[in-house]
Amino acid sequence: MPAEGYRILLGCRRRSEALRACSLTFDQIAGVFALDHEVSPLRLYRYAHGRTASDVVAAYNDLDPAGTACLRTARLYDHESWPQAGRRPGAGAVAILARVYLTTARHLVTDEVYASYGARDRDLLDREDHRHLDPHHRRQVSAPAVPGTKGTEALPPLVPAPARCADLLRAVGAEEADVKRRELLFELALILGGTPSLGLLRHLTPPERERLAAAARHRVPIDAATIDVLERLTDRLWAMDEASGPRRVLPVAEAKRALVDDILRRGSLTPAARERLLRVYWSLSHMTGWCHYDLLDYTNAARRYTEGLAAAHELGNPVLLAHLHGLMADMAIHQGKPTVAMDHAFAAEGWAKSSGSGPQQAATYSIVARALSNTRRDEEGLRMLDRAVRLADGHRNGTELRHLFWLEPDRIARHAVFCHIKAGRLDRAMAEAERKLAKTGSGSARTECILRLEYATALIGKQEVPAAAAMIGRAARIVTGHSSVRLVHSIRQTRARLAPWEDNRHVRDLDERLRSLSIPV
Repeated sequence: MPAEGYRILLGCRRRSEALRACSLTFDQIAGVFALDHEVSPLRLYRYAHGRTASDVVAAYNDLDPAGTACLRTARLYDHESWPQAGRRPGAGAVAILARVYLTTARHLVTDEVYASYGARDRDLLDREDHRHLDPHHRRQVSAPAVPGTKGTEALPPLVPAPARCADLLRAVGAEEADVKRRELLFELALILGGTPSLGLLRHLTPPERERLAAAARHRVPIDAATIDVLERLTDRLWAMDEASGPRRVLPVAEAKRALVDDILRRGSLTPAARERLLRVYWSLSHMTGWCHYDLLDYTNAARRYTEGLAAAHELGNPVLLAHLHGLMADMAIHQGKPTVAMDHAFAAEGWAKSSGSGPQQAATYSIVARALSNTRRDEEGLRMLDRAVRLADGHRNGTELRHLFWLEPDRIARHAVFCHIKAGRLDRAMAEAERKLAKTGSGSARTECILRLEYATALIGKQEVPAAAAMIGRAARIVTGHSSVRLVHSIRQTRARLAPWEDNRHVRDLDERLRSLSIPV
């Protein structure tokens, strides 16, 4: 490193240490340094951490998930010099550097560099967020809701405020270079909830964007191709929810649901198009209800589920009726309302049987099993769960069952842990949890967190306090990258079971870990 560069680094290191002592995050420190140093974000974050290029290269190569990283110091300097000189880093490299610098991948590239990546790479840059690993970062855990709901903050309005529009204009500029296409993208983003919708719209071709905008303006009759676009965007919303939780998804899903509702009321539709579009409306009612539930906004979750049930009745579709009754039963179990849960569970079971659909019966029976076990009908619950696993095995879901994209025997069988805990069979519950965790993929943050918390509940029941505290801590580490308030609430509930051991060293260490992750104890 040249002498001048090393002098700058030492100065930044001293300032960074002083600013960290004032509890500033690395994002904030990088923003401060940007006032004095006209360099790329990659270099700013290295300065914020006070690291040499060699330090960063060593940390990067240690973190490469494939174990084949070969980043060299010279190449890092090339990446830091781009786009004025050097070489543009790949999106995967930026994602690893985001982990090194405890920030988001998007913060490490300028708008100009961001615009040079393809759609899939931009998805990766938007998704990688490691700020929760910074001890000074404080995540928000309050639940957004529809305006007027007591005790929660309001959702962003469907038409963003001027400041949000300015942010959206900048984001659209990074997404689209062509001026006319940029105007169209801005219009669609306004319709679909603002900046978060860009992650969906970037995957549409220009003709598909034109078709969607024309439908929103009621300029043309709704055709099958337009409904195809709406269905694909809904599928992508589910993928976003699985990866990062409901906060990014809910504003977009609510806006899209309002758009579909408007088309149903005012659009020119053939009977076949109306039926398909009503199915999209059901899907979005399902999604928004799920997101509100995941944010512990039970009132609006029940409202959306009920509106989805009305759409399913209009369609005369027992599969869709069974699914939403099952979800309402699951929500009632979480609320501690076993009688309400049983009512919805039995309704779901009846509709599932009349549907004749094996996959839907599998999904429904798994919820019925939980409802039965929750009321101490243990053997009935486990028998019902066995039926669900058998029905899920070997079935493939067609387009009519796209809401069951997640359905696999292992994901159904994981409910056995809950059933065994309710029956007091703690050893069997722990054995089941270990087997299911071994099969859980890295992309199933919600499932892994729930399994670990159920495992911890069984450990607490056997008074294995150190192991239980460690298991809760691991679940908390998972949920920091996810926006589900329900998972945070479940962590707090499981931690509360350790109340008799408040003075235990392992419990105190757990409490400190939870506080560092901004999870109230």
